[in-house]
Amino acid sequence: MSISPFSARPTSPDSEGKRVRLIVAIAILGIAATLLAYAISPGVRHAVGHAAHSVKGTVSHVLDHDQTKHSPALHPAAPAAAPKR
Repeated sequence: MSISPFSARPTSPDSEGKRVRLIVAIAILGIAATLLAYAISPGVRHAVGHAAHSVKGTVSHVLDHDQTKHSPALHPAAPAAAPKR
């Protein structure tokens, strides 16, 4: 007896075509909704601008080969306290 709530019957080529068209339609609808939200909402545009700026800074920092391997620390760590006995 199968545990699955759906029967695992073979699909016909006709239903495969319908499934592909449905997946493409859902993907296009999702992309269109995302672009519409970006076009309409200034808050979304603002957040995307912040994210793009953050990614640009991180990528340029990672790919900057002119920096020394390890730059000196701005605030050196305080010495560790001796354990009490």
